[in-house]
Amino acid sequence: MAMEVEPERELGMLQKHRKHIESNITKLINCTDYKALMTESVNIGLLTLTMRHNIEELNTGEAYNKSAVDLQHEQHRKYFEKITKRGPHAYEALKTVFKRLRLMDALRILESVDDSNGGDFISLSNNNQQRNSHLSQIVNNNNNSNSLDADIVDNRLKPTDPSWILQPYTQPLPDETRVVQKSDCIHTDKLPVYKMQSQHNRGVLLIVNIIDFPNIDRKRKGAEGDGKSLIHVFREFGFTVFNYDNLNQEEFFSTLQKLTKSEYVQRTECFVLVLMTHGMRVNEKDRVEFKDGSICDVTKITEHFQADKCPHLHDKPKVLIFPFCRGEQPDAGRHVQLMPQPQPQIDTDSISSTNINVPTLNNLLVAYASIPGYETHRDEETGSWYIQKLCDIFARNAHNTCLEDMLKLIQDAVGNMRTREGNLQTAQYENNGFSKKLYFNPGFYLGKNNTAN
Repeated sequence: MAMEVEPERELGMLQKHRKHIESNITKLINCTDYKALMTESVNIGLLTLTMRHNIEELNTGEAYNKSAVDLQHEQHRKYFEKITKRGPHAYEALKTVFKRLRLMDALRILESVDDSNGGDFISLSNNNQQRNSHLSQIVNNNNNSNSLDADIVDNRLKPTDPSWILQPYTQPLPDETRVVQKSDCIHTDKLPVYKMQSQHNRGVLLIVNIIDFPNIDRKRKGAEGDGKSLIHVFREFGFTVFNYDNLNQEEFFSTLQKLTKSEYVQRTECFVLVLMTHGMRVNEKDRVEFKDGSICDVTKITEHFQADKCPHLHDKPKVLIFPFCRGEQPDAGRHVQLMPQPQPQIDTDSISSTNINVPTLNNLLVAYASIPGYETHRDEETGSWYIQKLCDIFARNAHNTCLEDMLKLIQDAVGNMRTREGNLQTAQYENNGFSKKLYFNPGFYLGKNNTAN
């Protein structure tokens, strides 16, 4: 009597899925764009930045003997080969990439495989993982992979959970209509300039938008649009964006710590944090409120960027944008007789190192939407005065204007706005050892045919 043979279980990607990719690799290459594929795959965590680097790094002989088209074709092929080694859920994750990029021909190729006899698999990390959550776990089954390979986990986990990992924000923003002017060179100046020329590591933006609070009457109505505006503009700058709403204080600092210790920040040329919430000023100290109602001093946030606490950013430009209130006093302004006179020049050196040990907290610029003691304004339909003007001015001017000059333009634009009661708002920024000019250079990077100006 013949023995009944138990169906074979497979480790990693199902064999039929792996073979389907391998047998259709030329078709997949022909109907997809490598750069878009790679960017989206890193964004959702299907591949890591290290994997991207390994795929795109060719030895000198390969680079010399092949044309640019052939080199990218080779990278494209290596991309699909790597996907076959990314675990049992990588096939479904690749479908997700195709869907997000609207690559319907490529998606049909993957969906053409016969799934009627799917069979079981064993996840190398957890064989109890739910099968219907294809992005819940990507398993490294390639013994030669870099040790930084990361599993994708359920993004509903809290930032304080040990299993929670960072995931860039990749959702489309169809309602965003701002046109971001692109640079035609990498800008230089007679003054030193921060390096901003990478194609893939131009910058990291962390947005934390606290909208809801324990007291429902204190909801920050209209704040949702501010986050979308920032995401759109900084994506156009080439930044990797991390976007989180309604964090409590513990979650905020856990997220900040994990991100500033991550490979994203280790490789980046610039870091920007935007914290949107309620603020106040108590005993001459600025304070902010989180979703759980907890309060912390703003200095606790800025101190996180000291060289010993944040070594990956010690010599890079760090920009903190704080559009919250710094008091409860409305600014009604002062009535004066207007006389023609030259515009006063803003001297950033005046607040350099009196109260700051520059080597400890260096290359840091902090932008505020108001001066100490005064409130800020937010339209319930269009959003924050400061953030919306910032996005307008960044979109129009970042291609040829440095950051501090744009902040002055923002200060001027916001200063000309008025509420129905005639109240106004005065923005300011602090220069903490921010000793070079920062040009975002959107859309332009140093490459084979591009040079600095």
